[in-house]
Amino acid sequence: MGSSAGFPISGFACSGYLARIAGQRLLLDCGPGIAGALIGADATAGVDGVIISHLHPDHVLDLIPLGYALMTEWLTEGRTQPVPVYLPPGGLEFLQKLSDLFGHRNWRFEENGGNAGYKALGAALARGEDWLLTVFDAREYEPGDDIVLDGTTVATFPVDHRIPTAAMRIRFEGADLVYSADTRFLPALGDFAAGTDLFLVDAHFSGPKAPGGLHMTPADAGHLATIANAKRLVLCHLGAPEDCASAQQAAAAHFSGAIHTAFDTREYSL
Repeated sequence: MGSSAGFPISGFACSGYLARIAGQRLLLDCGPGIAGALIGADATAGVDGVIISHLHPDHVLDLIPLGYALMTEWLTEGRTQPVPVYLPPGGLEFLQKLSDLFGHRNWRFEENGGNAGYKALGAALARGEDWLLTVFDAREYEPGDDIVLDGTTVATFPVDHRIPTAAMRIRFEGADLVYSADTRFLPALGDFAAGTDLFLVDAHFSGPKAPGGLHMTPADAGHLATIANAKRLVLCHLGAPEDCASAQQAAAAHFSGAIHTAFDTREYSL
């Protein structure tokens, strides 16, 4: 749904990847622009779960507008089932503080008015709860935990981005994908992704070396895909997504498999 790094630019939302698995729709990260992309793809109501890799704004801020879209479904369509949202350590406090900036706990809906969703939100607010944390079932996980959503297991792996951050691996019926999240180059991440069908890898910085130790280059991504023996590599979180040809060329110097560049709404089948 989005692959831009740091901030959205024309035609590119920030990080967000929608995995469709046996009727489930699982969103990996929810950066600025993702809620609009989901609504445009008629997928908002169908999001069955969200997993946030880390708490940098370009990966999490659109939980607010996504929550507004879900609230509308509660008020107008009678929805009462919250969407599970899995957050890394500190995520519950982060989401509550973010929500409090908008005064969400001060809103009021009549408990005896409207449909079942309207009444449920009204009752939650009357108890002093936050409507955002009513439409979301927010939970924390530790990088390294397995997350199970309606029978689908998402393995997580701690990576190095200076705050708690998790790569993710989803397996289903003999196929799988791995999402690196944001990280510096880690050979152990290649081991975690061993044999994956589709490897989405942070390739933020162009040039021969990534400064600051926070991200990878396209060359790093290619090297990591070779360690993993991945079937396909998708370069994502590009700092200059318009320069995808150069990024693919740099990755190809280290990886002989198929290489793609993530673009908004591009789909891959496994």
